[in-house]
Parts: sequence; C-alpha cells; structure tokens
Amino acid sequence: MRSSAPVACHGRTGLIYIDGRWVQSTSTATHNVENPDTGDVIAVVPECNAQDLDKAVQAAYNAFHDGPWANQFSGAERRDALIAVADAIEEHRAELELIESINTGKPISDMHVEVDDTIDLFRHFAGYADKVEGRHIGHQTNQTIEGYTVKVPVGVVGFINAFNYPLNLLGWKVAPALAAGCTVYFAYLLEKTGKFPPGVFNVGQALVDHDLVDKIGFTGSVATGKHVIRSTASTQNVRSTSVELGGKSPGVVMPDADLDKTAQLVVSGCMSNAGMNCNALTRLWVHRDIYDEFMPKIKAAAESMVLGAPQRRHGDGPVIDKRQFDRVMEYIRIGKEEDKAAVLTGGERAFDRGDARIATEEIFGPVLSVLEPFDSLDEVIEIERKNEFGLAAGIFSRNHQDIKKFTRKLRSGTIWVNTYNALFSYLPFGGFRNSGFGRELGYESFDGYLVPKSIIDDVSY
Repeated sequence: MRSSAPVACHGRTGLIYIDGRWVQSTSTATHNVENPDTGDVIAVVPECNAQDLDKAVQAAYNAFHDGPWANQFSGAERRDALIAVADAIEEHRAELELIESINTGKPISDMHVEVDDTIDLFRHFAGYADKVEGRHIGHQTNQTIEGYTVKVPVGVVGFINAFNYPLNLLGWKVAPALAAGCTVYFAYLLEKTGKFPPGVFNVGQALVDHDLVDKIGFTGSVATGKHVIRSTASTQNVRSTSVELGGKSPGVVMPDADLDKTAQLVVSGCMSNAGMNCNALTRLWVHRDIYDEFMPKIKAAAESMVLGAPQRRHGDGPVIDKRQFDRVMEYIRIGKEEDKAAVLTGGERAFDRGDARIATEEIFGPVLSVLEPFDSLDEVIEIERKNEFGLAAGIFSRNHQDIKKFTRKLRSGTIWVNTYNALFSYLPFGGFRNSGFGRELGYESFDGYLVPKSIIDDVSY
C-alpha cells in the first residue's frame, strides 16, 4: 500500500459547526476517515449524537423564522452570497482537490472536474435567487376580489448525501436551497465569505426524525431511501421529501452505431468514478447483427483503463472502501454461481438473459452486464419497462426513428443519445420508480425548495 500524509482541516479537529460557530460535540464517539487508496487514517471526526443534532436543527429553525436570511435578505443579496461561495471554492480549489482526492481515492484530474462543476452549481443557482415569481390571477367571479400567489421558501431542510461525489452533491442540494431562502447545512468556506448569518448552514447528522425540519433531501441507496420515506411519514409533522436513489441503467447499441466510439462511451459510462455512479450504464444491450464484432471492442476498451494513485493527474481510482470492494466481488461471485454470467475479460463468453442478480441489482462498482443479443428495439423497451429502476439510459444509433421511439417510450429520468454521463446544472436530474422522486439540478430543483402561497384580497373593503 502507498502511504499518504494526514490532512489537517484548519486545526478544528473534533469540532462541529453549529449556529455560526465551531463547537465541541457532546459525543465522545469518533469515526476514522480512511484513504481508499492506502487504507491510512486521514482524519478523525466526531460522531454527532441526538443532542448535537437538536442544537443544529434549532439553530436552523431560529435562523429561518427569526433571522435575516429568509426574512430580510433580498434575492439579490442571496445571489451575491452564493456567488461569493463559488469564488471561495475557486480560490481554494487546489486544497479542495487534494483533500477530496485523498478522501475519495479519485485522481486529481477527476477532482478538478468536480470542483469546476461545484463552482458552476453555485453560480448557476445564484441566478435564480432574485427571480422568484408569483402569479396575479385577477377577477374571476367577483369583481372586488383580487387573487395572487407568492412563492416562499419551504423552511429548514435536512440533507443526507452519498459518498461518491461528496463536494459536488453538496452543491446539488445546498445551492438551490440557499437560493430559495431555506436554511440548511456546509461549513468553512461559507463561513469565510462573511455573507451568511449564524444558523443558516450547519454541519450535523441526518435530520429525518426531527419535527422542526420542513424538508428532507436524500441521495443514496434504495433501502435507505425507503427508510427515510417511512421515517418522515411517521413523525409528528408531515414534511416534503425528495429522494434520488439507485439505478440499473441500460444502454442500447444499434446496428448502425459507430462501434469504436460506442465501446469507449459504454466503458466510461459504466466505469468512470470506479463505477460508483447512480446513473452508471450497467446493463448493455447489443444488436445481434453486431454482437460478435462489438464484444472484442468492449473488452479492449475495459482493459485499456489505467489504475492510478489518487494524487496522479490521470487514471482511475479505487472504490470507496473495502466494504464496497467486497460487495462488488460478491456480486461477481454470485453471477458466476447462478450460471447466468461469465467474466468476458477472463476469456469466457456467455449470454446473460438479463435476470441474473448481477444484471438486475445495483452493484455500485465497475461491473458491466452484457445481456443477450437482441433483434428488435421493441423487445428491449418491453423488458426495460419491468426494470425496477428508471434513473437513466442511453442509446447509440444514427436512426432518428429508433432514437425517438426509445426516448419517448422508456421511463427514465435522463436518456443520453450517442453520449453518456453528461450532466449540466441547467437540466433536471432524477428518476422513476425505485430511482426516487423529485429532481436535482435545473429550475426544477430550485422550485422544489419553494411553496406557493395564495393571497386573496377584497379590494372593496
């Protein structure tokens, strides 16, 4: 194993951020953060308890109802605050790239892109902050009654994020929520901007069971997402929930596809970020006419991937920890034992009918399941309609009729055509069925943190 130096986080070891201050946790329990590449402990963080959590929620609640962020700050002031966050991230990008590379095992080149995306997220959502609009309804049945709507922030929002893109996913959730005027949870860089009143953002554990929380945003596994939904339904106060869950996303290669280019797109679509993408292309359908020609190209593309230490500029990093690695290997073992799959790069060839666990359950690792060759796009669409997930899909073809049929009939939140994994801050992202509900990114995400309020005024009074 390679060795890595420990990372110091501004001398605030053991402290948590609540109500505009770094404070000591009331918990004595700690958690070791390990470098996935080396196994070295790079940080020791407190495991917050219910008492810490309650303080953080109360701070956010007070900040929302009595503080200036939602009540006195104009949209333009919130816009400027979010732009200041983007500027701070840009100023500290080198240390963020290094720290997150060590934390996640990602190469510096990957972290460079992730930091770029996070900066873009804060600047993009800053643009919505001063553009919250209502509607004027006007006279309907009564000439003296005026009706109009205003949109107000939903309130205190609790976030639970996944481990695969810790910095980027934080931007996905925090930026639109703050732009809308909600109070949420991020720490040091937001503090440094000097633009955020105490209590507007805090760092703590999940707020699912707390009655002062108005909305929960979750990204993670289906099992945990269902638990979050059940928990929010069983609390004293009903609250809004947005969950972005897993996927088992199909990719379809049609006979007229550019096979060399498509092989590279498929492999990167599956295996980028060590396969730890909720929208990873993990179910591959290849038309029978090109199956034999395409399989060696997929094999070669997969074998061309280079593993590298995180601090190198290029290469692919490890999965996040040993537990995740063992999970990936267990699925491969199960696939072999079910006698429904074989490892292509091991020189064996087998047709997978598509019902093996390795082909139907989310693995969250660099594993591509190549299914039986197909003859008709309609049969693929019919099978994928039974897929328990509906987060993403891809089709590789030059035939516009096939593309139109696939994109219209498949129930997937994002469908890529002749590309894969391209996401943009201005386009919504989310899924159907067990892939969750609600949307990240785009205006739809921002609007999800606002609720309409109707005002009815008798002007004759």
